[in-house]
Amino acid sequence: MNDLEWLATRVGISLLGGQPPFDVGGGGAGAVVEPTHITHARNVSGPVISVVGWPTGRHHSVIKAAEARLAAETGAGEVWLSVDGALDANAILADIVAVRQAVTAPTLLGVFVSGPGASATAAAAEHAGADLVAVSASGALPETALPISVVGVAPSLEAVIAALDAGASRVFTSGPFRAVSAG
Repeated sequence: MNDLEWLATRVGISLLGGQPPFDVGGGGAGAVVEPTHITHARNVSGPVISVVGWPTGRHHSVIKAAEARLAAETGAGEVWLSVDGALDANAILADIVAVRQAVTAPTLLGVFVSGPGASATAAAAEHAGADLVAVSASGALPETALPISVVGVAPSLEAVIAALDAGASRVFTSGPFRAVSAG
């Protein structure tokens, strides 16, 4: 595998703006979609990733857990939880635990972290047994032992490489990305 082939395994696409899913190319990192688009995203290379509680996280934990279970049952390979950053640490942990109980292997659980409490939310995600954290491209990467997925990166080679260099394990661009060989 050459460098560009490896890079393609780390780049997916975020379709949270309501665009229809499409194939991102061979071996991609998948696509992030709203729960109602899971069944339409089956042609995407890599896992279909569904968000729950999107975008504010201000849904009740029971609703998020039900949404997460439905996402897993309809084919999501990963479920990413949006948490309400205005909650206290115990409420955030309880929110993550509720969704963790609804999402079982082989489906992975990710937690969106953002803002000044990103590292504390990432620590709660670790403690609750989440498999990864996700952050917006406009935010800083939190201190965590979990793999980090960055969402909303500009679809350019330079932006993707910068996010990976900063510590991301996967990058989801805001539009189609194709790694093109210079030769």
